[in-house]
Amino acid sequence: MWVNVVAVLAGAALAVVIGLGIGRVRSSPDDEGNSSAVGFVSAAVLGFFALFTGFAVAGAWQELSDARRHTYEESRALTEVYWSARLLPGPDRPVVRQRLRAYTRQVIDEEWVQLGQGHGSAEAWVSLDRVRVAADAVRTEDPVELGAKADTLRGLEDAYARRTARLADVGSRAPTLELWGLVVGAVVVLAVPPLIGLTAGGRNLVLMGFMGAAVAFAVGLVFQLSGPFDGTVKVEPTAFELALTRYEQIDVGDRGAVGPPLP
Repeated sequence: MWVNVVAVLAGAALAVVIGLGIGRVRSSPDDEGNSSAVGFVSAAVLGFFALFTGFAVAGAWQELSDARRHTYEESRALTEVYWSARLLPGPDRPVVRQRLRAYTRQVIDEEWVQLGQGHGSAEAWVSLDRVRVAADAVRTEDPVELGAKADTLRGLEDAYARRTARLADVGSRAPTLELWGLVVGAVVVLAVPPLIGLTAGGRNLVLMGFMGAAVAFAVGLVFQLSGPFDGTVKVEPTAFELALTRYEQIDVGDRGAVGPPLP
């Protein structure tokens, strides 16, 4: 929140400084005749900047939404693996589930910080591989247990795919050229009114301040949305915390399913 406040105040201050620096102190008789041209130029510049900023915000927001969706898809795949493992042979079931819990916890506690630094965790890959090794090591002749093993391995394949998609989102950042283009465009937008004749009067400077605050807020929003896993607005590991909750619920359900035989 404080980042937005600082950006807005800085934009307003910059607009006022530009207005004082290059704005005229007094109006001239030609201002009335040039008002139409001034309005056209200002509207054209502002319109182009608004359009460019809108596309940048929409693109960044879409990338953020896709990254968040991928985390929930991976969480759902992991939960399906945990559920499928309930029918594995007794000695193998706790091993698979314990390793799945360890992987999920590692993603939350360790890998999420690394995602904000621009890369995934090699240790998390190893943890997920250990789940697969445990499931693949199941040996049984029971048809139900064989089906559970197949379902578990199939769910792990889906989890691998979802994890790969999540890690690919780390590189989904706004291009540097786009970000710098926004900054340059913002300065141009603030400089146009005084350059084409806006006077440096008190009322006009107040209007320039409001305009600078709005422009700075738009540019700051794009910067905050430029990376799905870092910045002020980012994807949190909520989906994986939900997976841990589901593991607990599945365990409770398994214990509840074991009871005295019906009369």
